Amino acid sequence: MNRDREKYNRQVNKLAVRAIVTITLITGTVGTSLLLANSFLPAVDSLQTNKTAYQTIDRVQLALLEVPPFRQDAPGKISPKPNSVQLNLITATPNQITDEKAWFERNNLSLPIYVVPNPTLNHSGNLPSQIPTNFQDNVLIKPIRDGDRYLLIYGKNYGEGRYLFAYDPNKNNFIYGYDFSNYLLSPSYINEDISFIVQRLTWAMQEDNILYVANAHQTYAKSSHGMNGYLTAIDTNTEQILWRSQPLVCNANNFVMIDDVIICGYGFTAEPDFLYLIDKVTGEILQQINVKTAPEYSIQKDNKLYVRTYDTDYVFEIKQDF
Repeated sequence: MNRDREKYNRQVNKLAVRAIVTITLITGTVGTSLLLANSFLPAVDSLQTNKTAYQTIDRVQLALLEVPPFRQDAPGKISPKPNSVQLNLITATPNQITDEKAWFERNNLSLPIYVVPNPTLNHSGNLPSQIPTNFQDNVLIKPIRDGDRYLLIYGKNYGEGRYLFAYDPNKNNFIYGYDFSNYLLSPSYINEDISFIVQRLTWAMQEDNILYVANAHQTYAKSSHGMNGYLTAIDTNTEQILWRSQPLVCNANNFVMIDDVIICGYGFTAEPDFLYLIDKVTGEILQQINVKTAPEYSIQKDNKLYVRTYDTDYVFEIKQDF
């Protein structure tokens, strides 16, 4: 138990310094970084459809999103289903656990994020000057470069990502802002673990009017009665949930989207560790791939997927059916 608490604390601490550690890795050009089919509405302007532009973050009409379904049907053994993306293992190599920076450098990988300035560490970061580092009394945790928009995650601290704002850098205005406070705590949980089970926003991506987000905490799933590690699809025109995945599919630091498939990972001490391929249109699990320990990053580069887990580095060949 002590070792696992230490691991949790180390994960939270890493959140606060991860951007600083990887600043030299993300300043270049970044590689190619569960709804019914008719939910994908045609977009004349995907950034501005049904949205008012806001010049400053404090003027954004913040929308409190509805309470999402907290499913408890954790995945069992999944039989692979036909899909457009296949991952074929090339290599699986033990890592040194703490050599994260070397992994990025060695493989010439990067995340599509900016580094937030940190005066305490005397680091200026590389955040565009027009992006606010604070929203009210919340700090900017993760500024994601998502195609022709920025998705900005704010929270009280690096263990709580509660607010998400979309920003259009070409027009220099904010498009929308969402309050995910209804996503942070499961309906039931172990009371003494309350400090560890805030399900922060970990990653987000948007295609047309569909926003995909991941929420997770970093401790045992039993602490939140198995309700953790979800992917959710939200229609930004209506602010309605289109689908939510089964639990325990995504607690990694990011996910990737390839064709109609979302790839994310879930794992924790004494829990199953898998990569999941999830149908972007329905939220259904298409395939699970066993990995040795908890996935931390998945990054696509050309026709390969690089997966960093707690103690093993994987490389998969990506095969796509067109």
